[in-house]
Amino acid sequence: MAENRVPDRARKVLQVFEEGKRFTEDLMKENENLRLLVAKQKSEKKEMEREYIQVDVPRMREKINIMEEELKELRAENKELKNEFSSVAKENREFADRYIQVERQNSDLINMYVATYRLHSTLQYDEVLQIVKEIVINMIGTEVFGIYLIDEQEQQLVMIDHEGLEDQKEKAIPFGEGLIGKAAVNGEIVAENEAPDGRADGEPIACIPLKVGDRVLGVIAIYRLLEQKERFQTLDFELFEMLGGHAATAIYGARLYTSSERKRNTLEGFVDLLKTDVREPG
Repeated sequence: MAENRVPDRARKVLQVFEEGKRFTEDLMKENENLRLLVAKQKSEKKEMEREYIQVDVPRMREKINIMEEELKELRAENKELKNEFSSVAKENREFADRYIQVERQNSDLINMYVATYRLHSTLQYDEVLQIVKEIVINMIGTEVFGIYLIDEQEQQLVMIDHEGLEDQKEKAIPFGEGLIGKAAVNGEIVAENEAPDGRADGEPIACIPLKVGDRVLGVIAIYRLLEQKERFQTLDFELFEMLGGHAATAIYGARLYTSSERKRNTLEGFVDLLKTDVREPG
């Protein structure tokens, strides 16, 4: 009985050993399979990383290039918009300046119309001279000037009114002498814009002939501008033309009226004297 049990136990031990051996072999095979699977996965991961790098970098570079091109276009568009804005701003400034200039011109034209109307609204000689002086002072901006009329018998110009020329009011100017005498002869406007404070030689900076048609009656001589006025403007030359004609006509008409009034008063006095003599008994 004992001899039969030993082999059975040995067989069981061998069987257990064989099963452990097979389990170990299976475990080693499974472990080897796992190692192969891990190695495969690592290899696939590296391959995927290589593929990702190979595919993504060019794509990113392409995107960067596209973005750089868009940035260049945006910069160019921004520059163009800035240029357009500067152009529009410049046009707006020019328009505003032009508007101000037009408004000033309209105001000046109205003032010229009013001045012209005033010149011809009276036949009183002193009033006409006063209006001429106000135009020269306020509209041209003159501080020192003289108004001269021609004495044809003496062939000279005599000052009839002035502003700031007390020392010259008794001085007559022969025809053709100096700028005033030459302006009286040739009838042309003379204007010097380089010396608004007055010329060093004492000559006027502007001479405006007073003309009725082609006949020169006198000259307005400007010696110095007001302190706030630096030089003559375009409108001033238009005023010179206006004064040359309208002031001459107004002064000429006022002188004729004054002369006729004086003659009328003289005749009326003479007639009254005759009537008194006739009424007295002989």
